[in-house]
Formats: sequence, C-alpha cells, structure tokens
Amino acid sequence: YRNALAATYPVVKRLVGAPFFHAAVDAFVVAHPSASGDLNVYGDAFAAFLADYPPAAELRYLADVAALEWAQDEANRAADLESSPQAVLAALAAMAPERLPAQKLTVAPSCRLVASRFPVLRIWQVNQDGHSGDMKVDLDVGPDRLLIRREAQGVTIERLGAGPHAWLAALQAGGPVGDSIEAAQQADASFDFGANLAARIADGTITGVGAA
Repeated sequence: YRNALAATYPVVKRLVGAPFFHAAVDAFVVAHPSASGDLNVYGDAFAAFLADYPPAAELRYLADVAALEWAQDEANRAADLESSPQAVLAALAAMAPERLPAQKLTVAPSCRLVASRFPVLRIWQVNQDGHSGDMKVDLDVGPDRLLIRREAQGVTIERLGAGPHAWLAALQAGGPVGDSIEAAQQADASFDFGANLAARIADGTITGVGAA
C-alpha cells in the first residue's frame, strides 16, 4: 500500500517526508481498507482522509494537493472517447437555438475539476523533479480552480476562472446547458458562454450534445 500510494501521491510524500507519509498511509489503510485487489485504483479517499488527519492539521493545503494528484491519476486512467469537434459543431448548428438550454453537453471522460483556496498548482509545480528557480509559495495567493484532462501528449493542468469552472462542473454533474450557464454567471457575471463553448469543443473537453 505504501508503494502504491507513493506512486499516486508523490508530491504529498515529498511535502511531508517518507516517515510521515508512511504513517498516514498505514492509518488510511486501516480506516479505508481496499475493496479491490487492484492497487492501481486504490486511494480515492486519501484526500478526504488527510483533511481530517490530526497530524496534518497545520498543513491546510495538503488535502487539496492530494485531490490534484488523484485527479491526475484518474485522468490518466480514464477511457478514451472517440470525438470530433466538427461533429459536435455540426450537431449544434443543426439544432434550433431555443432547444439548446434544455440539452446536455458531454464532458470528456478524462476531465477532472479541482478547486482549492490555496495555490495548489504552484505547490505541485515547485515539487516536481527537475524544477529549478524560485521555490517560494505564497499560500495567500489563491484560490486555484483547475481543469485536469488527458491530451495526446499526456495529462495537462489548466487554471480556470470562476465562471468556466462552475460551468464545466455543472455540465459534468449532468445538468442541462441552461442551468450550467446560470451557475457560471452566478460565479462570474462576465462569463461568455459562446467563447467558452467554442474553446472547449476545439480542445476536446466537450465531446457531444444530446437531449436532457
């Protein structure tokens, strides 16, 4: 279990050191025994566990760093989905505009969203092997709203604004387009649905459109 979780959570391990990490993993295994023989998919509850793990109480950002690393792991393991931006655009073009608010947009299986009040992407970046330069992290610089997804070259991490993050979260939860736009505009009144839709179809985040 220690080796499996160390492979999934290398930055968490680096931040706390091996003895602390191993003790946390041992406590986690007792609290959350594996329900599967496949250790490659074990550890989904580790972030939530760390959030309530007393020895980590002063490391307020640690659980969110773990959430980011789990999202990367899930994105890497997600199923491939055949998708064509041209097909999505054609389906939208053939649809009467008044029907769009009731439709559902499909988010690519590899996409994961992480939100934190801490700059978790910066923390993750400066703790990568080979990182050079400034190691400083200002914990008061935040929040981070992140989109993690798999592209042809591997898993990518992108910072999002409040509106786009709320929009994608609503779509990923299965809500119709109209509700997702409302959620985005509540988070950021300047949210531009058309621009975000075009960008996310082009980059493969939005892979389909269908009736709610």
